[in-house]
Amino acid sequence: MAAAAAAAALSSGRGAAGVKGPFFIFTLLCLVCFVSSLIEKDQLEKLKEGYQKTQALLDNVKADYKSGMDTTLESIDSFMSFFEPLAEVMKDAAPGFSPLKEQLENTKSFMEKTKAYADDKFVEIGAEIEKLEQKHEKMRKLIKFLEEQQDEL
Repeated sequence: MAAAAAAAALSSGRGAAGVKGPFFIFTLLCLVCFVSSLIEKDQLEKLKEGYQKTQALLDNVKADYKSGMDTTLESIDSFMSFFEPLAEVMKDAAPGFSPLKEQLENTKSFMEKTKAYADDKFVEIGAEIEKLEQKHEKMRKLIKFLEEQQDEL
């Protein structure tokens, strides 16, 4: 009978140890997930702050781009609008002075090339801004997804 009691005590001891092991692992896993969740919240907040800062920068770049594009093209157009009247005046004032006429034509040609270059650059920069906006939108969606995942925890 003493042997039976000792065997029962031994098996019940193992039974408790058998339950304690998985319980310990489960508790440890829960703590790790909880701490990981806290770390992810901190990282998510940093990500959101970075997103907001880049949104402000992107808005400034777009405003500067629009303003710079409008100002530059208006200035070039304004400057070029003086060439035709100036060429007419110069033709009447100095009919035999061809170097001045050539200089005016060269300057007009240069301004036309400058305007074409500016137009091309503005299109190129506009495309880059569009790419940045698309990447920014993907980042917004990622943050939204992470927030939803965080809320589920």
